[in-house]
Amino acid sequence: MKGFPAILALIAPILFAMGCRDYPERLSNKTDISRASSSAKAIDIWKLPIGDYPLLRKFTNVEDILLDSEEGTFATDEKLKALSKLGFTNLLGISIFNGRLITDDGITALSGIHSLHGLALEGTAITDVSCGLMASRMHLAQLNVANCQGITLNGLKTLAASVSLQGFEFSADKLTQEQVLNLIASFKNVTSCVIVDPDSKLDIATITAKCAEKKIHVAIKKTGALQEIYGITNSAASKK
Repeated sequence: MKGFPAILALIAPILFAMGCRDYPERLSNKTDISRASSSAKAIDIWKLPIGDYPLLRKFTNVEDILLDSEEGTFATDEKLKALSKLGFTNLLGISIFNGRLITDDGITALSGIHSLHGLALEGTAITDVSCGLMASRMHLAQLNVANCQGITLNGLKTLAASVSLQGFEFSADKLTQEQVLNLIASFKNVTSCVIVDPDSKLDIATITAKCAEKKIHVAIKKTGALQEIYGITNSAASKK
């Protein structure tokens, strides 16, 4: 089990890619909220009880929220629904890694936050339904849906067709080499792509060449943030 500083060190590059420039204020209770500056632009609400969520309204300038779940069960759809009702108008990004209880209902709630620019949803229980919601009702530029076992090739195709998407991370464990190549070919405006390939089955040279044709920067990794931050094996992630 990693401590908060170690987790933050691992997640910082991901947050930077999503546009976050400040380390988050960690808010676990009412006292933390009262002590934190109302001008905070990044907050981490892991462990904060849902009953305290209305107090988050003090952070009128918040741009990034972390709701990661080390144990996998702390982040819930109900908490996302509560966040969506707080009236944040500057909120750009939400990070939810290892949110095993986050479903399409939670994404439906987030679709009502029109300022959102990026979502990190790795290790959640969302399906192709969420892909359709994000592609049709949200204008996301950055999206991570790696290690989401409920998402199929059809869902990834739906997201690939989004004209707003610029940075995209997904898993290729259920895809063939040809399907990955076709997916890349269908990208509208993606300029940066991370592919999690746990079985190392992809031909890196071929994928890289295809991305170069479309001027896409690509990184192919054996592990995603779910493994790198929380040490969850690929086999365990697939059984969620």
